[in-house]
Amino acid sequence: MSSAFSRELKQEVSILLKSDPHGRYADPLTWCKVMILVTLNAACYGYFLLLAPTLSSRVMSVLALALCTLFLGLNVMHESAHGNLSKNPWLNRVFAFTFDLFGISSDLYAIKHTHFHHHYTNLHEFDGDINEAPLIRMSIGQDRWDIHRYQAIYTPVLYSLITLTWPLFDLMRLIRPRVGQKSFARPAPGVILRILLFKGVHYALALGLPASRFGWQETLLLFTLFQTVLGLILALIFQVAHVHEAGLIQPGSPKHDWHIHQMLTSADFGTSTPWINHSFGGLNFQTIHHLFPNVSHRHFPEIQKIVIRLSLRHGIPYTRFDTFSEAIRAHFSLLARLGRS
Repeated sequence: MSSAFSRELKQEVSILLKSDPHGRYADPLTWCKVMILVTLNAACYGYFLLLAPTLSSRVMSVLALALCTLFLGLNVMHESAHGNLSKNPWLNRVFAFTFDLFGISSDLYAIKHTHFHHHYTNLHEFDGDINEAPLIRMSIGQDRWDIHRYQAIYTPVLYSLITLTWPLFDLMRLIRPRVGQKSFARPAPGVILRILLFKGVHYALALGLPASRFGWQETLLLFTLFQTVLGLILALIFQVAHVHEAGLIQPGSPKHDWHIHQMLTSADFGTSTPWINHSFGGLNFQTIHHLFPNVSHRHFPEIQKIVIRLSLRHGIPYTRFDTFSEAIRAHFSLLARLGRS
């Protein structure tokens, strides 16, 4: 049974969305951002591959490409995976294929993220965001190893490997379709073939073409630089919003309805900083996104006002960090504590 908080929240947000001519989807300004980010990514890659004359210029272009890819992932890939760009499912699917070009299967991401992470947030048995790196203890329910006492020190290194190793995890899921302790239906043969073909396209673009121009040694170094910069920042943006003191699920905690569970396990950060809101694709409004995953991030500031008012009325905790750096400190403080006890 849904709570009074959930019913009032859904009702007020429904009224907000009905008053907007574009409903829950992207508006023309958001689409402009989408096209700019797609163009910037293509331009950075083209300059790196065809025009950068020196190693130092190629290093700078790879760093620029990593940042552009980060913003593309937050604003385009993630939004299209949730179907938030267009009311046309085909158009969302086309933009979701940008995942595949960067080595991440959009089909498997939809399973891992939109189903498991959003339905089982912070439940370590099923949430792939907190259970796939056993060297990092992110939940009280996970076993503690001796090495975990150092996890606040080495976790940034593991975070930097996330996008580098993601294609490997995709292949492992094709062999053993499971997230945490829960299995899922193996994709159809045609989908598996598409996943493997896109892996080939990804490595041809990321390694094959650059190696044909610059040699394998330089290509592998630049590829690693791109992946580590992208992986570290991407992991921090997602992880600090869930793995924090207030988001811990204590053993024996009472069960809540779905919306209250999202309030208790998520946190927002830097929501009063406009450039973060636009560049992070609203994922600094992580609580708002988890409450309404199928709503474009352009609505999040207005929805946040509703959430704050109703959370105060119903006594529901709402965790918010003033800055990104404050959220990072809270995240690593919890990792240090979970590593000790």
